[in-house]
Amino acid sequence: MMKYRSYLRTLIIIISCCTASAYSKVIIWDLGDTLFGTSYVTFARQIGVHHFINYMLFDWQSPNIRPMVFDVLSKINPPEEFPREIATDSEGTPLPIIMNRWLAGIISGQELLKSVRDYIEHLDKQKYFISNRQKTLVLKTLEQMFDPESLVNATYPLPDAIALLNDCYHAKKPDGSPKNTLLVLSNWDTVSFDLLQKRYADIFDTYFKKNHIIVSGAIGLIKPEKEAFKYVLNTYKLDPADCIFINDLYENVLAAQAAGITALTICKGNYKSLRAILKKLDAL
Repeated sequence: MMKYRSYLRTLIIIISCCTASAYSKVIIWDLGDTLFGTSYVTFARQIGVHHFINYMLFDWQSPNIRPMVFDVLSKINPPEEFPREIATDSEGTPLPIIMNRWLAGIISGQELLKSVRDYIEHLDKQKYFISNRQKTLVLKTLEQMFDPESLVNATYPLPDAIALLNDCYHAKKPDGSPKNTLLVLSNWDTVSFDLLQKRYADIFDTYFKKNHIIVSGAIGLIKPEKEAFKYVLNTYKLDPADCIFINDLYENVLAAQAAGITALTICKGNYKSLRAILKKLDAL
């Protein structure tokens, strides 16, 4: 009997060791400002540089119309129409409700633009704009923001990020098996994301399986909603203790942590320090 118990304990230890050797990390990547950046120069060219020049020369205004653009968007839908967690921009500022509805797939980009055009005409009648030049510049900026091709044209892969992604993909355990499984969880509308995925097929097809890519517009959940992370955990039957989430927004990092996931923040392109942390977590 004692010999049998000793054998059983040995067998349990062997099984435990085998389980530990099969252990893999699941790295969940964001896309915007994490793996991909935005070229605002490209955006300006698509809007039309002459619109900015005319606005500055004849209206004596700053070319930074971002506050006005977001003010227009914020006026379209009141906050009480969207009683959920709200996505933020790169500075942590809550995005307008209509953008959250778009990112969650509740409305399409075309529906959003129709609402924008109609509301701009309403604002124009209310003497909201100081000139027709200002109105035109705001409208053209919004049209470029929500046009799928324009959005993708201004999006580009970040070299340091892709290098780190590549190293995570190729990281091996002592037995030669992959250390990591790579997933995507990103706030993105489905139409422009499909274009992005085709434009950068070499990246997406190399590092991610097709069913390992989740965008908010497809599931109706946006970060920082905790349910978005639960969706990933439940869909892939993941233990949150095995997962690492990488994102540039602190609010999203907090939401991932609330779901039990280890979350790391990209800040000012700190891929070197991120690499060091991933090594400590045995993902590299």
